[in-house]
Amino acid sequence: MNLLTVQTQLMQAGVPKMFGTRKEVNYLPQLLSDDEVIQYAASGMYDGNTVLIVLTQKRIMFVDKGMIYGVQTSEIPLDMVNGVSDKCGVLLGEISVMNGVSWAHIKNIPKIAVPVLSDKIKRASEAYKQSLYRPQIEVGQSSQPLSQNLIADELIKLKSLVDNGVLTEEEFQAQKTKLLSQ
Repeated sequence: MNLLTVQTQLMQAGVPKMFGTRKEVNYLPQLLSDDEVIQYAASGMYDGNTVLIVLTQKRIMFVDKGMIYGVQTSEIPLDMVNGVSDKCGVLLGEISVMNGVSWAHIKNIPKIAVPVLSDKIKRASEAYKQSLYRPQIEVGQSSQPLSQNLIADELIKLKSLVDNGVLTEEEFQAQKTKLLSQ
């Protein structure tokens, strides 16, 4: 992944201009895998440092690029997200993410980004968990025909994965064709 791709994804995700995280944005191509898609990003404070919070379809990353100590990163895989809460003040807000048995508190997030990031974390986590545990339909697999309701439910789930960037439109169309041909 390159910087232009990262900047394009940030723009497509509707990320507002962020304060104090340009170094971190420039470093993202080295941290993201080629198949990751940025869902949203914001600046904030985590563990006492100003960080870039990046949500992809797989994880929440906290990136802090300092001049002296280099880069510090931590992440929460989306399948480990058990809950998300948020609150807003006059200018800034915070989001808390339940990660297994502990809370990760991200403070000083611009107020405009708090509800968007919180909602996107919830949706991306749900979509990621569904993608991990949903049985995959193989080409040529012999199975009983699915009922119309099951097909409709599966199409809704697949569309949600497209909307959250987990599946591409081409992958969605391929799965849709398989489902409708049963």
